[in-house]
Amino acid sequence: MTGSFKDELARVLRAAGLPLPAECDPDRDGEHGSGAAARDGSGAAAWAGSALDWAESGLMWLTGQPGQPPVVPAAPVLGRARAAGRLLLAVSTRLGTPVAVDVAELLGGRAALLGLRRGGTVSANGSCRLLRTADGWVAVNLPREDDVDAVPALLGAMPADILATAPLERGPGGAAGPAGRTGSDPLAEAWAALTIALPGRRGRDLVELAWLLGLPLAALPAAPPAAPPAPVRISGGTPAEPGLPVSCPQASSRPPSEPPAPGGRVPLVVDLSSLWAGPLAAHLLGRMGMRVLKVESTHRPDGARRGDPDFFHWLHAGHDGCRLDFTDPAGRAALHRLVERAEVVIEGSRPRALAQLGLDADRWVAARPGRVWLSITGYGRQAAAAGPGAGPVAFGDDAAVAGGLVAWSGAVRGGGVPVFCGDAIADPLTGLYGALAVALCRAGGRGALLDLAMRDVAAFVAHPGPAASSWSVTGSDRSGWTVHEAGRRTPVRPPRAPRAAGAPRRPHTRQPPP
Repeated sequence: MTGSFKDELARVLRAAGLPLPAECDPDRDGEHGSGAAARDGSGAAAWAGSALDWAESGLMWLTGQPGQPPVVPAAPVLGRARAAGRLLLAVSTRLGTPVAVDVAELLGGRAALLGLRRGGTVSANGSCRLLRTADGWVAVNLPREDDVDAVPALLGAMPADILATAPLERGPGGAAGPAGRTGSDPLAEAWAALTIALPGRRGRDLVELAWLLGLPLAALPAAPPAAPPAPVRISGGTPAEPGLPVSCPQASSRPPSEPPAPGGRVPLVVDLSSLWAGPLAAHLLGRMGMRVLKVESTHRPDGARRGDPDFFHWLHAGHDGCRLDFTDPAGRAALHRLVERAEVVIEGSRPRALAQLGLDADRWVAARPGRVWLSITGYGRQAAAAGPGAGPVAFGDDAAVAGGLVAWSGAVRGGGVPVFCGDAIADPLTGLYGALAVALCRAGGRGALLDLAMRDVAAFVAHPGPAASSWSVTGSDRSGWTVHEAGRRTPVRPPRAPRAAGAPRRPHTRQPPP
């Protein structure tokens, strides 16, 4: 590979229609390509030490079978993530508030806060599993009760019935019992039944049925695409002021109900998203000086609130917030007023769900020059809007598998066992790439509807890079693991917790005035 991962990403984003500042254009006159790559650590020379880098980042701690040596993905995951971070630094500098991203912290921060470890074919957080099918592997994610309840429809039988007819297994002392018998635990029964039944099913059939059911399930691609896919699609929009960048000075203490200052001096970001990818994009935009207003439904608040409070604080500290009753006309009217005042909207909903709230992304973008709408879905807006049934649902681990972003344990790709790469890695990658896409539009004065699919981001990052140098691992869980590569060695370090500026706090939550 010639040039750098930053050049690769810049070309892909430019081809997708995103405006690139001159200093980020890899084909402009001046320094670029392999010389710059050697100096910024993002080229093939850096890729030669990828195993050492992976070990030091904390992500290797999360990748591989438990009790066995941790492993390294075949793709330059950190190189491509750092490329996005470097572009974000350049663009945020142009916007007036430089934002340097610690990519290892971004990708591994949640795992550090939760004390997660690698689980191999079980995701670090335990909700997703890689299971064999008749023609490969699928990732099945069961983080919600509704997902567990959908398993009988996926299998065409109750899990207990599948277990009751399964071959007998010999237990200690030779006692026989039904394979996978789990008692009365619905989740354990669901996993046992899936493990028994899926080897007789084709991955494509399972995906089609799962999309009808709204069940997060993804097939691992048999091979990567010939060329890396674009991580973002862009449509609509007009320049705010053609040829003029829009600056973003530090946000003031002005209440969120007050309209943003004219000329985009303090852009307002209305964050309708939840969980990880969208809030992370909002977090990074907030660090650039934009004012972030998190809007939640009173009936369905952000599910991340039920998780680790430090993780929630990390993403939302310093943001304003409000809760609205979307079932009430007054609540929907308040939502519309907030959205109309925004320069940037972030959401992770199906288009049909937004339509039920009276929100139309295309119309909103077209109504005022320079507006940017960031739509984050598992498989893209077209897939989310098409076809019968609930439609595709994705979380970070299964979306990564859908994009081919896994590592392999035991042998080379296709001959070993795929294992999860990091912790729900498609989520933070998508948040990083989403923030970059918004920042590029803001810096270029370009309005746009940005269609960001977690699968496509994962597929871009997972695309094979230049040949890496050979590496090996020695040690044990008890004594620690050490990676050896190119005559050097480094311990496999645990992930790093986010370094928050000041004491974390929850977003201030209040009702906006009518």
